[in-house]
Amino acid sequence: MKLLMVCKGEYYNLMPLVAARLRQDCGYSVSAMTFATPTAHLSQMGEFEEVHNLAAWLKKEVPNSDFDECLRYLEDLELADEVPNLSMMIHADRIIQQFPFKKVILTIAAVCRFWERLFREERPDVLVAEVSCASEWIAWSLARRWKIQYLIPYPGTLPDRFTFIRGPGQGWESVEDLYVAAKNRELTVGQTGVAEQLLSRFRAGGLTSPIHAPVARLPLTLDGISVRRLRNRIQRVPLRLKTYLVDGDFEVGSYNGRPPWEGLLKDALRMVRHATSESTLFDRKAGPGKYVYFPLHVQPEFTIDVRAPFRTNQVALIEAIAKSLPVSHSLVVKDHPAMRGSRSLEYYREIRKLYNVQLLSASLDSHELIRNADAVITIVGTTAWEGLLYEKPVVALGPLCYGFFDLLYNCPDMADLPTILSMALRTFRPDRQLLLKLVWAALEGSHQGVWGDPLSSPSISHPENIAKIALAIVTEIDSKRPAPHFGPLEHPVSKARRKVAEPTGNLRA
Repeated sequence: MKLLMVCKGEYYNLMPLVAARLRQDCGYSVSAMTFATPTAHLSQMGEFEEVHNLAAWLKKEVPNSDFDECLRYLEDLELADEVPNLSMMIHADRIIQQFPFKKVILTIAAVCRFWERLFREERPDVLVAEVSCASEWIAWSLARRWKIQYLIPYPGTLPDRFTFIRGPGQGWESVEDLYVAAKNRELTVGQTGVAEQLLSRFRAGGLTSPIHAPVARLPLTLDGISVRRLRNRIQRVPLRLKTYLVDGDFEVGSYNGRPPWEGLLKDALRMVRHATSESTLFDRKAGPGKYVYFPLHVQPEFTIDVRAPFRTNQVALIEAIAKSLPVSHSLVVKDHPAMRGSRSLEYYREIRKLYNVQLLSASLDSHELIRNADAVITIVGTTAWEGLLYEKPVVALGPLCYGFFDLLYNCPDMADLPTILSMALRTFRPDRQLLLKLVWAALEGSHQGVWGDPLSSPSISHPENIAKIALAIVTEIDSKRPAPHFGPLEHPVSKARRKVAEPTGNLRA
């Protein structure tokens, strides 16, 4: 079995550990792709058989490329359905979208050729990577031609659990299979107990979603500035400086190619904005009366920019929601903790102009807001899951991983929002048994372990957690072989979890 792992940003501290485990316990051949030259030369990258450097390729290809030829090449890829709409991918990329038009075309064409060459020569069976930038989205698109499995890690909504999804807009396939099967029968006493226990812990405030881990990296806390977190960010400056000097704009996977002082200046600006918005623009308490709750989403972020690319203008969405509300309700909007100080003050002022919208501070407890709301409306994100667990009507404007749940109100067309929102407020009836079946399916269909950034959460790199991640990858790519033994730990895997994907086999002739 031949794997290719994309090591970018925080994952150059995680992927090599997983690769070593897969090679040692399963005999897998594991290579890496990295976005930056300094990253490719890190000592831990020696765990991989080969390391492919996109920045080095771009530095060689882009300056020597012909614009008209690149444009024809990209047009042919789109017309042949090799890739989805490239403009959509580019607008979802926080770096490349800032380039001038000509540079965008030259860069994207070189990225496409990088992946075509890599897949043609290396023929990996499986690619483990996110789809949070245009380069990864292109990799996912082109991987289909070679029938390469693409596993996208998704931390999801459950503590100490994660899943893999198979495409940018796809959901939890194994969870859906389990849920659909469970709808036609009663859960066992044990299964009901497991689901009830999670529900009770959640409502008691004892669960935190791993998808909120990026909040822990911010130098800002709800109480002010964290010296420890600020120090951790400063410690990343040397690698960023080296990447900036070596690769510059050719590093298109993270902000490591940007001037390192730019991040520090942004942090300083965020602190000023945070203090100003908290003191002048945010309310500290939801007003009286009935309301619908909408949480501002993190942006830029995979969950909104890639999964819901036509729902990225949140100010426009808030205005549309405000217009769709019955006159009896207001809309309560709360900022996201991870975005403290990131948005402009004018952004918030535009929201405050709407007469039936109230803007709240990120410091408020979202659980209390959900409990007191008559309905929750969200694009994607954890709030929808939390609304379901509190048995509130939830309207989803984007593709949720659990969009198959019967009690969700999906709204793919904004013109239908007034009708759907009215229906959710008037006709919603909780169904405890259906909810328990969803919770049980989410637990049973996900993998044990924590996927994330070891720099922010050192426990992620613990051998026990790495073993769980390795087992999850094996489970996903080969449902027929027995689970390998990862040291002294026992990791039982149910048949339903092992059913996700058929192995592709070795694609070498």
